[in-house]
Amino acid sequence: MEDQISEPEHWADAVQVFHDPDTDTRCIYRVPNKLRKVNEAAYTPQLISIGPFHHGKPELKDMETHKIIYCDNFFERSSKTTDELKHFIEGCQEQILRCYAGTISQVDNYFRDVILRDAGFIIELFLTNSENPENYYHILRSPWLRKAIEQDLILFENQLPYFILEDLYNFAKPKPKPNSYSPSRNKVQARGQANRRHRCIDLDQICYCLPCCRPNQPRDYAVEIIEATVHPFLKLTCEFFNYYGTKENSVRKGLDIRNFTDLVRHFLCPAEEMTWVGSRLTPIKNIYDARKLKAAGVNFRLLKEAGFVVKGHESHHCNFNSACFTSMDLKLTQFCVKDETECVIRNVMALEQFLYPECASICEYFLLMDKLVDTVEDVNLLIDSGVVVNNLGSNERVTNLINQLCEQIMDDVSCYGDLCDKLNKHYGISFWNRHVALLKRVYFKDLWTASSTILGIFVLVFSIFGTIKSLKS
Repeated sequence: MEDQISEPEHWADAVQVFHDPDTDTRCIYRVPNKLRKVNEAAYTPQLISIGPFHHGKPELKDMETHKIIYCDNFFERSSKTTDELKHFIEGCQEQILRCYAGTISQVDNYFRDVILRDAGFIIELFLTNSENPENYYHILRSPWLRKAIEQDLILFENQLPYFILEDLYNFAKPKPKPNSYSPSRNKVQARGQANRRHRCIDLDQICYCLPCCRPNQPRDYAVEIIEATVHPFLKLTCEFFNYYGTKENSVRKGLDIRNFTDLVRHFLCPAEEMTWVGSRLTPIKNIYDARKLKAAGVNFRLLKEAGFVVKGHESHHCNFNSACFTSMDLKLTQFCVKDETECVIRNVMALEQFLYPECASICEYFLLMDKLVDTVEDVNLLIDSGVVVNNLGSNERVTNLINQLCEQIMDDVSCYGDLCDKLNKHYGISFWNRHVALLKRVYFKDLWTASSTILGIFVLVFSIFGTIKSLKS
């Protein structure tokens, strides 16, 4: 493979601007500079390049050898010859180009070879991942290396169109290796106990714990698969990325996946479609932070659903004065924060800005979360309610992360506009709740303050009674 593909000296100097009048086919974009400058490392591959945008970068050259080895293994198990595979990619080249927006690099047949090498590497990686752990090559045997590659494969700029991977898999008809096994008939399960023994490290140390993961859930990070209708390569894909999903995120026939970032978004999106009717033209309003809303009688509760969802409703009223004693429940799905969380969420949000601008569920969740969190006290409140799980360390880091996630993210429309109006209205009429909360915060914030307050009240009462008794006598 290495001698079959000759790399040009100036790959980045030879560029072609592909103008596509049908923008609906585009699914891979460069992240805009304003968004990239917020955290450039979150959008840039650190180990391996996939596709044309980052190909040829010197810092990513070391992984090319591994890609060649995996691609050669794919050629060996393929039922087609190398030339047949090249001709197949050539026939799809124009369709592939239509998936990339903007300026891309292309040098004669080298673009074809880059796509074939990257696609062959990915297919072989997924096939090897589903087979006997004893057949694992270096990448899958190293927990750190596998984790780094898995993260690079979901970066928005670092993608191949999903259709070419699936079509190439269909065309090549790769044969399984000896002593390999197929995924479960009902679901793609997490790697087995033999795999964990082989790695000699606990799964908690190597898996991606993304925001949709909950610490109290059993360690069964499986994605429900409908065996009779789902494409075999989609099963392999879900098995490789199974830490991003939960059982609630079923993969069914007809699921339109544009790339791997889009697949991760599918796992993070609500299981039920969000309601945008009536809120389509309403942006997220400025609302009070979590601490003030709590003082106004808003109860923050954990919503045990898949994906990122926020729901609110009035929980009860007092019959004699509903304006004073109304309380409201605001339910949010859990946001589990780890070191890798920012990278994953930023890339999914960038994808939504291009492909799903009118139904950006992930963006809307974090735009609302940004409104709720102003200080560390707000994060403390959300952690106490179970909505936020902090695995970063200090709560101040979580506060900064939430406040920075939505920089340069458009918030023109939102499905939570009506909810924000209700929260603001609730805060406005809940003057009794706010004053009671103020008294609690000032005079009953801890045991010693409460004891002093109660003692002072008793002293005041006895003094008043003593004064009245003296006046009467």
